[in-house]
Parts: sequence; structure tokens; C-alpha cells
Amino acid sequence: MTTTQAQPLEVYRRFQAYLIAGEFGRLGEVADVEGYTEMCVGLTGWTTGLATALRNFQENIASRLTDLIPTEHEVIQADDRLVIRGSFEVTHSGEFLGVPPTGRRVSYDWIDIYRVADRRIVWRYLLCDWKGLLDQLTVME
Repeated sequence: MTTTQAQPLEVYRRFQAYLIAGEFGRLGEVADVEGYTEMCVGLTGWTTGLATALRNFQENIASRLTDLIPTEHEVIQADDRLVIRGSFEVTHSGEFLGVPPTGRRVSYDWIDIYRVADRRIVWRYLLCDWKGLLDQLTVME
């Protein structure tokens, strides 16, 4: 039996590739533009609409933590759901969590949960270790 339904991991990896490469116009290929709903715990409340979520990402993260390199440590996929535990390595280039830019290369852990329908991400819940990141940004060298 052949299925045409994209696996959530495949959709997620394309989403991340477009996001990191700045190919924002392509995100609609893998995310429900109007119905996309996400929560980035500690930074935003529930957000609906890909344009709003993307603006939040650019303003709150991408403009402050640059040169983003993701690493997947664990992946769990079941039906239309995906859970990934990973880490990001970033450069602290702009004020983040009240800390002026340090230029330091730091890393932090995250857990990302997705639901995919019709080959598009419709729901995302992101937990990041903001405390661990803040500790790295405020340590005296």
C-alpha cells in the first residue's frame, strides 16, 4: 500500500530548513498559513496564523540569536504527531531576555511538539531552556 501523506518528520525538517535559510515565502508549503497555531513557552502566548508566528520568531529570536544551528537528539513520531528533543547553537547578537548582546556562542535545549494535517503543520508547542540560556549569557568571563 502506497501513501501520499507526508510523515510529520519530513514536514518538520522542510519547515526548519526554510525557516533557517530565510525562505519564508516557502513556509506555506509545509504549514497551514491561516490556521497555524503555536505556543513558544516563555516568549509568547498562543499565536494563530503563520505570519504572526513568523513575526514573533523574527522579532524575539532570529534578530537576537543568530547563526542558528539545530541538532536533533531524539525524535518520536506517531500518526500525525511529532516530538523532537534537540538543541540550538546560536550567537547572542541582540538583546535577549534583557541581556545586551555579548557576541558569545551559546547553546540551549528545546522540545518541540507538532501536529501535521494534509502535509502541513497546523499546531506547534515549543519549550526552550530559557533559564539555561540566560545563565550562559550572564556568566562573567
